Amino acid sequence: MRKDAEFSVTADVGFGNEVCVLGAHPALGGGNALRAPKLAWTPGNLWRGTVALEAGTAFSYRFISRNFSTGPWGNAANLTNIGDPQNVTTPAHMLPPWGSKMILYRTTWAAPRILYRDLTHNGAWTEVTMSAWGPGRVAGEMTFSVQVLAPSGSELEFVFNNGAGNFDNAPAPPSGAAQGGAPAVPAPYQGLGGPYNYRTSQDVFLVQGGGVFNYLPPDPVSAPRFETRQIGSTVAGVPGRPIRILLPRGYDQNSNKRYPVVYFHDGDNVFFPGGPFGTWDADRIAGYETSQGRMRESILVAIPSGNGYGSNRLTEYLPAGETIFYAGQTYTGNATAYVRFMLDNVIPTLDVNYRTMGDAANTLTAGSSMGGLIADFIGFSQSARFGGIGIFSPAYWAAPLWVAQRDAAAKLPLRRYLYMGTAESSTGESSSNIYWNGALQAYNSWVKAGHSVHRDLLFEGGAGAAHNELAWSRRLPAFFAFALDPWREGNALSLLTHPPQATVNSVDLIGREVKIGFIGRFGMKQSLGQSGDLLEWTSSPLPREPEWWNQGEATVPLPEPAPAPPKSFWRVYQNPWPAGGE
Repeated sequence: MRKDAEFSVTADVGFGNEVCVLGAHPALGGGNALRAPKLAWTPGNLWRGTVALEAGTAFSYRFISRNFSTGPWGNAANLTNIGDPQNVTTPAHMLPPWGSKMILYRTTWAAPRILYRDLTHNGAWTEVTMSAWGPGRVAGEMTFSVQVLAPSGSELEFVFNNGAGNFDNAPAPPSGAAQGGAPAVPAPYQGLGGPYNYRTSQDVFLVQGGGVFNYLPPDPVSAPRFETRQIGSTVAGVPGRPIRILLPRGYDQNSNKRYPVVYFHDGDNVFFPGGPFGTWDADRIAGYETSQGRMRESILVAIPSGNGYGSNRLTEYLPAGETIFYAGQTYTGNATAYVRFMLDNVIPTLDVNYRTMGDAANTLTAGSSMGGLIADFIGFSQSARFGGIGIFSPAYWAAPLWVAQRDAAAKLPLRRYLYMGTAESSTGESSSNIYWNGALQAYNSWVKAGHSVHRDLLFEGGAGAAHNELAWSRRLPAFFAFALDPWREGNALSLLTHPPQATVNSVDLIGREVKIGFIGRFGMKQSLGQSGDLLEWTSSPLPREPEWWNQGEATVPLPEPAPAPPKSFWRVYQNPWPAGGE
């Protein structure tokens, strides 16, 4: 559970310098100035911003100034302290229904052990023997459990062993033969060596066959798979095209589960092996991050931008009213029509033919360069339809009129991931600073509007990173972890290990009403059932819980008195896999 902490300091740090908040906690940079949240300048040299931090926790931090020019930014020693170290304590919140973290593990070992440490708080390694919890999938297999003493939401690193020198490590990252511009091993995992340990921030989960799940998975679990669909267009000036769809693990067996969707632009390069410019490797990265409990099971959609069917990305991705001159030709913006193509043709095709959640909170879009520009434009213009945006190396220089409109807008209900490298120079623009400063300007406008870092805004810089698929691929795990955080869905396993409970808080016999208490959980469709005989039940919906969990209360009428004293029973229903908007 995180609570917002406000930071502000008045300081004249000179032109080209910015103020950041640096602390030992990962949310405050983890001691690394390159990851310290940046504050936004306001008149009077007042720097301010909001950062979401662990609830009920004291944090030590200091304000620093850094030169944010593209050259010195990548030097972690580029910092000057502002004043003395300070402390902030975030508001407390009730403990989760499950208390400490709970891990289930399916194995044929007779007495498995878990070796773990709390990565978030740099905890020491601890080994615990697990306890029998229930049967496994097949004869000879059992499900074991353990309660782990670590704060809720902290990232846990762990590995299993049988006490006799045999270990169950996490699977190695994906690899294969290099193809064209696509590497053998996806960019985020290059240079890593085994054995690999499991890592996840979830509180209640099960490990089975090298995979991490927040529900009891079927056996077997189907692998991710592709489908391709030809999408026609009803929008003048925007041609139809084939889209490629990646369905997540277990899609074929979990027939009652619906999924968030990410719509990628420049889809020709999104999946392995991509095209002549390389690949984002989104399929291999998503498969691995999902399997390790760091990303929700999600549907990924690649919308291509090639010219083979008559489209042109420089017009489709450029906001209306904007004009750019590129490679000897002038292009005028037609983004409004492209967005209409998505809303009228692409998204309905997904919603009709696949189990999408469909609501704004679970509909995301992402892109790079001009694709990053259109992703931001879509979020800004369609915030009632899209809730999560991935903006990689956006070409904001191409749309100064729209950028001014965006920067003047009030806060929108969006979660934005923004990435920019310090060496973005490309054919379209000669100066990397234009890309870099455009990203900083966007970030500043969102912080000033009231967005909270780590809650609905995350900016990452790439020291020395160029304008290419390799750089964007490296950032995909961070984008997936932020935009598709497993905490942003109902945890079905927690309902099994810690079922919902209803309590009678008060009874008003005069007003003929009773107050029923319960703990609401994020991502759940909730309702309250009432019965007079435990055979027939009526139910009424309860509001969705906006926090990860919270104490809820419902007021319901008591039955009217009858010749015999009436009886009433109540129970709380919580569904972790509802359709979006239910």
